[in-house]
Amino acid sequence: ILASQWGAPFSSVWKGSQTARHTWLPEVPSETTSYPSMRPIPSGLPVLGLDQVVIHVGALSLKESQELAQHAAEIGADGIAVIAPFFLKPWNKDVLISFLKEVAAAAPALPFYYYHIPALTGIKIRAEELLDGIQDKIPTFQGLKFSDTDLLDFGQCVDQNRQRQFAFLFGVDEQLLSALVMGATGAVGSTYNYLGKKTNQMLEAFERKDFSVALNYQFCIQRFINFVVKLGFGVSQTKAIMTLVSGIPMGPPRLPLQKASREFTDNVEAKLKSLDFLSFTGLKDRNLEACG
Repeated sequence: ILASQWGAPFSSVWKGSQTARHTWLPEVPSETTSYPSMRPIPSGLPVLGLDQVVIHVGALSLKESQELAQHAAEIGADGIAVIAPFFLKPWNKDVLISFLKEVAAAAPALPFYYYHIPALTGIKIRAEELLDGIQDKIPTFQGLKFSDTDLLDFGQCVDQNRQRQFAFLFGVDEQLLSALVMGATGAVGSTYNYLGKKTNQMLEAFERKDFSVALNYQFCIQRFINFVVKLGFGVSQTKAIMTLVSGIPMGPPRLPLQKASREFTDNVEAKLKSLDFLSFTGLKDRNLEACG
């Protein structure tokens, strides 16, 4: 589970296993909710029954990020993740690593992960370049969440680090199958909260090397994502879909984001039903053709 102080309101994690069992877990609400970004995450994480909790502690202020890292260590987190500061931006690899190093040093006993999402941060430093020699500077570095569509960069991250036990967590849900082929060891994404069943079926097909079926499931997932992207899709809309699917009110997004429209929700509900993604609606189980 990836608990966050910044980013999408819900996320999920899968790590490959030899048992072909996949786990998708909800993320702790982030700054996109109405809660303060610096609110403490409750202590006693092990009693929640979770295998691992990695807390995102990235912030625009180095001091704030360090304080969040220290807090994560104090409450028993299993690791921390950090996004690049995106107001006053690091202009090259060395500057970015210096920032990350100072945050990691605030929680020296915790595994450290880098959250690579250039579309939102505006940081164009390639992940492959960043990983080159990073453990010499940050001994606790264990991997990254790669949220970018640049599969060349992602592939080279894997290829150039085969001798290291890095975690390569992919964050573009509609391209997950391609990332698995390139060596992704896990996934973090918002749509897994409501497309988890189809994603698990894709993963199971991939692990048994039934690539044609896996591709059909990926296409099925893409059809829904492509549909909502055309309607206008973002954090607000993700919260609306989660409310629709779970029946649990997720609350409004934080300004300047605006609440998803009723028209969006109605269109999405119809699409989810047509793809047989709303299992609780009483629709009978259908075969893969339901994705058509």
